[in-house]
Amino acid sequence: MLHFFTRRYHDFDPATREEYELQDRLYGDPGDNDYFELEVAGPLPGDATTRHRYTRQQVFEWLRECPEQIERVVIGAT
Repeated sequence: MLHFFTRRYHDFDPATREEYELQDRLYGDPGDNDYFELEVAGPLPGDATTRHRYTRQQVFEWLRECPEQIERVVIGAT
């Protein structure tokens, strides 16, 4: 899987009143142009991430949602 994009965003924990940064990462299979996975950050720092299968249409929707938070990364294997 290759790492294509990272979305960085801030969230707020009302219990601790702390702001923190979270990251979601989009991966794709170079051998299959229709296979993508989105690794979603847990709700709080240190929580486990989850991976979700995404279709090409879902990828385009994800890229259009808050594009200012998305950065293209140097593609590397995971």
